[in-house]
Amino acid sequence: GGEGGIRTPGPSKRTTVFKTAAFDHSATSPAPAFSRASPVFARSPGNSPGIWLALANRVLTRDHSLTAVRLSPMIRVSVACLTVAVAVFGAPTELVDAQESAGAHHPADVAFEAGEWALAIEAYRKLLETDPDNGITWLRIAQAQRELREYEQALETLERAADAEAPAAMIDLERARNLVSLGQPALALSALEAADHLGLRALSSLDEAEEFASLRTDAKFERVYRSVRNRIYPCEGIPASSAFDFWLGDWDVRLADGTLVGHSTVRKRDGGCSVVETWDGAGGSSGTSINYFLPSREQWRQIWVGSGGTLIDMVGSPVADGMRLEGTIEYAGQDRVLAFRGTWTVGADGRVRQHFEEFNLVAQGWNTWFDGYYRLRTQP
Repeated sequence: GGEGGIRTPGPSKRTTVFKTAAFDHSATSPAPAFSRASPVFARSPGNSPGIWLALANRVLTRDHSLTAVRLSPMIRVSVACLTVAVAVFGAPTELVDAQESAGAHHPADVAFEAGEWALAIEAYRKLLETDPDNGITWLRIAQAQRELREYEQALETLERAADAEAPAAMIDLERARNLVSLGQPALALSALEAADHLGLRALSSLDEAEEFASLRTDAKFERVYRSVRNRIYPCEGIPASSAFDFWLGDWDVRLADGTLVGHSTVRKRDGGCSVVETWDGAGGSSGTSINYFLPSREQWRQIWVGSGGTLIDMVGSPVADGMRLEGTIEYAGQDRVLAFRGTWTVGADGRVRQHFEEFNLVAQGWNTWFDGYYRLRTQP
C-alpha cells in the first residue's frame, strides 16, 4: 500500500480493526464467527497450537460479543471442544487447503493486527528460528515493542531489521517514533529527515502518530510532512491543477430566464488530480464529467458521459475569467460525431455560466447546445 506494504500500528488509543472474523469485535453471533474463522487454525510453518490457544483465550475473556458470560452453554462447550481439538490433533486437511487458498494470516500477523503485542513478538520470534534474515519480521517485532513502550529494545531490534534489509524509510520512521518517546526530539527529527530522503510514504503515521504531537509545529517536521504529502499527492503541488477550483461546490443550475434545469455537485478528488461533476437534471437526466490537468500538454481535459448517450471529450486551458475547452461530442446510437466547445465564465455575482456549443455542419456555424447559470447552494 501507501506505506510500502508495511502496516504500521496506529496510536495506542485508536481502535484496531481486526480483519479475522473470529476476533471481529463487531460480530453479533459467536458461532458464525468461529465457523467462518476455522481455516485460520490450520497448521503452517511456525504455527504452534500454543499461540492459537493464547489468542482464543484472549478473545473468550474480553468483554465483547465472544465472552464466556454471554455464550450459551452449548456454544461454550463447542468452542472449548474446538480449541482442545486444534491443540491436540491439529486442523483437518481440508482446513489447511482452505487456509492456503484463502491466503489466511499467520498467527503472528493475526496477533499483530489484534494488538496482542506480546503474543505477536513471541510468534514472530518463532518465525525467525527458520528465517532469521527476514527484515519484515524484525520490523514487526520492533513495532510491537514500541507499542509495549519498550523503546530501547525497539531501537535495538530496528538495527537487526536494517541488517536484514527491511524497508529503510520505515526503519527511520520507527526510529523517530521511539526517539521522541525517549525524550530525544532532535534525533527524532533527524531520523524523519532521513526517512524522507529515502522516499517515505507513510503519511498517515505523520498525521496520526501520538508520538509526533510535540513535533508537528516544528519547521523540520513541517518540511518533511510537505515533502511526503507531495510524494503521495503530487497534483496538490502543481498550481495549474487548481485552475478549475472556481467550479467546486453544490449548485442550482438555471437558464437565463430563471428556469431551474438541474442540480450539480462538483468535487475535487483523487488527491487533487481530478474535478468530478455529478449532474442531476430536473427532468430525470443524469451525467458525470471527470476533469483533470495534463502536465505534459499543459492543458485541461474533460470527459463527459450523459444518460441520453452524449459523450463529450474536450481539452483546453484557463482563460482570464474561467475555462475554455474544445473537442467533440458523440451521440451514442446515432453514428454522429460533431465539433464541440465549452466555456465557463465566473460572474461578478459569483455565478458560473456554462455555455456549450455544437458545430452545425449544414449551416457551417456554431449553435448553442446548453447555456446555464450555476448558483452555489453550499460551498465545498
